[in-house]
Amino acid sequence: MRLLALFVFLSAILLGGCENMPDSVRERFSHVEPKVRQFDGDLRTVFTAAQLAFKRLDFVLTDSSGAPSRLEASSRIVTSETLGDSRQLVANLKFHQRDGGKTEVEMLLSLQVQAGSLGGASAQNQREHGFYESFFATVQQVLQERAGDSR
Repeated sequence: MRLLALFVFLSAILLGGCENMPDSVRERFSHVEPKVRQFDGDLRTVFTAAQLAFKRLDFVLTDSSGAPSRLEASSRIVTSETLGDSRQLVANLKFHQRDGGKTEVEMLLSLQVQAGSLGGASAQNQREHGFYESFFATVQQVLQERAGDSR
């Protein structure tokens, strides 16, 4: 029965065209742009501050290999016994050196869900999430602390 309902829903979307698709459905499948912030400091300094910020926010660095231009970190896995699923935030960052001693940081969060029931695993990029601002504020705080230490 669920399979039939899913088939009818998908058929309606395909036959109805994108202009008739509800905004919530269209947003779910549209491209999500990363959040971008600039910080005072060279690439290496901002990269190191980002690593420390993730540790302060209880994220685990999962990929920081190679040159300091990419970084990935993930939150703890939160499991729900009643819903039978687990959730985890994964942050992907790209760093770009800019003129004037500044570094630009692009961040894209993805919510990864492993459902015990229908649907299995899924990942959805987060257009808006409170962690974006928390992370960028923590990076700024680390940079200010390190600047104070070097005086």
